[in-house]
Amino acid sequence: MESLRRRMREAVAANRALLAEVAAAGVLDGVSEEDLLLVAAVSEDGGRALDAVRVLTAGEVGHRSRPILGSESLAKRMGFPTPAELLEHLTRVGLATARARLRLGSQTRPNTTLTGEVLPAEFDAVRAGLACGRLGVDSARIITRILGQAKVGAPTDTYSRFVPAEHELVCAAIGEPVEPGAVAEPAVPPSVTEIHATTWAAYLNPDGAEPTEKEFASRGFWFQPARNGMIPCGGLVVPEVAGAMQAVFTSMTNPRQSQKFMSDEDRAELERRDQEDGLDPVQLKDPRTRNQRQHDALATVFNIAARSGELPTLGGAAPTMVVTVHADDHASGHGVGHVDGLDIPIPMAAVRQLCCANGIQPVDLAANGKILALGTTERCFNRTQRRALDARDGGCVICGRPAAETEAHHVVPWVVDRRTHVDNGVLLCWFHHRTIDTRNGWRVRMIDGSPQIMPPPELGPPVWRPARTSRLRQSDALRQRMHRRE
Repeated sequence: MESLRRRMREAVAANRALLAEVAAAGVLDGVSEEDLLLVAAVSEDGGRALDAVRVLTAGEVGHRSRPILGSESLAKRMGFPTPAELLEHLTRVGLATARARLRLGSQTRPNTTLTGEVLPAEFDAVRAGLACGRLGVDSARIITRILGQAKVGAPTDTYSRFVPAEHELVCAAIGEPVEPGAVAEPAVPPSVTEIHATTWAAYLNPDGAEPTEKEFASRGFWFQPARNGMIPCGGLVVPEVAGAMQAVFTSMTNPRQSQKFMSDEDRAELERRDQEDGLDPVQLKDPRTRNQRQHDALATVFNIAARSGELPTLGGAAPTMVVTVHADDHASGHGVGHVDGLDIPIPMAAVRQLCCANGIQPVDLAANGKILALGTTERCFNRTQRRALDARDGGCVICGRPAAETEAHHVVPWVVDRRTHVDNGVLLCWFHHRTIDTRNGWRVRMIDGSPQIMPPPELGPPVWRPARTSRLRQSDALRQRMHRRE
């Protein structure tokens, strides 16, 4: 044992000296790309061996600190309530890292019966892969997690079927042949190991994907208290609901449609117009991240659902978000609005967007709160006008989102001329409607009842150009051009 301690100290000292030399300032600056990649690979090989020692050691610490030992457990004798806290203070790693090592260590530690018989570890192939220093901790955790979850609910007499699955997964992760004489495939990264493990789990326990009654009961969606003007939210959804949500997000945040504000046909038409006008073609890139696009897609989905007429009514009307704002604040453009059910106010930009798309119902109140007058909803584009806008614009005049996903926008604010007419309305998606007057830099104007748009300077020459039109109008314009050429 003394020899083992001495060799460990010597190995640690040698590794520290080597790592210090490699990490010294400027050492890697002058190496070739081939040598740089070699250093990365070799250092990771050494790290895997050290990680294996850390995990296996943590497993033994956890075994000697198991609760059944009471005050005689290793952790309690060292003055710590749990083995994770003992490792945290001893090794100076985070508590989450210590717990992960303990979990993996317990799954890969051989067990001993009361008679002294040594039994294989729960995941003995993973233990062997770690012990040889070739299996990475990330892959080991993936294998034990996915196969461990697949065992839940599986009959105990089928556990033997998990042994070859574990063996094949470990072999694939370290690049070893599954059986003698077989051809070894190159080692795969943890992301591929996860795909393989998930495939095995579905095969070994086809019913394992069905959540338990307790898991199914945990489904839900929640809002958290407001923070920095935003409302955090989250939830747990069953897989089929997540799949439906993902499909909607994918369709509405499709990079082919989201990264470019126009389709290939629309872009070709715009480039043709630019060439005729002597302008350089403009590259219209979507500045939003995928998460931001998914947020805006969610807003669009709820707006469509509220307008569909298929949802249960609230107070005899379609689901309606009620926003109240002081008339003076709305007239001045300064102040905030208040949404029923929310504890924080919303900015005037959001109030203007909601008013533009959904209308205003004025209510005059006396000082004591008595209702003096109740007006009718104003400034809404009715269904007939919306159909006309759909036919003319075909969708958002900036990015081309389908008409069903857009809101009607007053180009000249309603408060200026108090007129809701198709010659003063355009279709904008939720994002561009929300930011048309504030952040995105786009401008819209009406010329003889036809919308024109101007991009922000960073997206091209700031000149007015015809807005995107519906497919029908594009087809009609093409027919007219071809007719003129004949």
